[in-house]
Amino acid sequence: VELDTRENHSKHVKVIGEYIEHDNEPAIIQLALLDETQEFKMRSHIEYLSMHDQLTGLYNRRFLEVEIKRLDVERSLPIGIIMADVNGLKLVNDAFGHSNGDLLLIETANKLKQELRAEDIIARTGGDEFVILLPNTTEVKLRHIIKRIESTCDEVGFETIKLSISFGYCTKTIPNEDIQKIIRIAEERMYRDKLFKN
Repeated sequence: VELDTRENHSKHVKVIGEYIEHDNEPAIIQLALLDETQEFKMRSHIEYLSMHDQLTGLYNRRFLEVEIKRLDVERSLPIGIIMADVNGLKLVNDAFGHSNGDLLLIETANKLKQELRAEDIIARTGGDEFVILLPNTTEVKLRHIIKRIESTCDEVGFETIKLSISFGYCTKTIPNEDIQKIIRIAEERMYRDKLFKN
């Protein structure tokens, strides 16, 4: 149970009740409150870490896989998939250090997020790879989203190195299509785009 204290602090407490009857007297219910606020915060933090990437705060691969199963239903069609890979991350790491490489990944995550709707799912699935799951999104809309992201990337970089992202995308439009096949097509297109951009 969540309670507010006089100081307007929120506490999570466990309520324990005991029914007592003594010498045929009327029953008494004895209550005790146990403060479990710290345990609740710790459980919430562990749950958050199990679903999120620590560096960017985006969802992780584990959470994405659960969401793919949840959203792979007819009412979500068409389902768009965007695969994104940061170009030149190794170069930034080597030239400017891993802390700047981390900053580049965080900025990439922010740029990707700002072009998405609340119902879209974005996850960091590898060192420099991101996957975006977009329910009820046509392929035309996916292309528009990618163009918008690319235009915002010009603002980010280190020294002479500008942020560049390779993209691949595909859309599931038929209910019995295998969504894993759609993901593979998006990934293959991303790798082709990466070859072109490098």
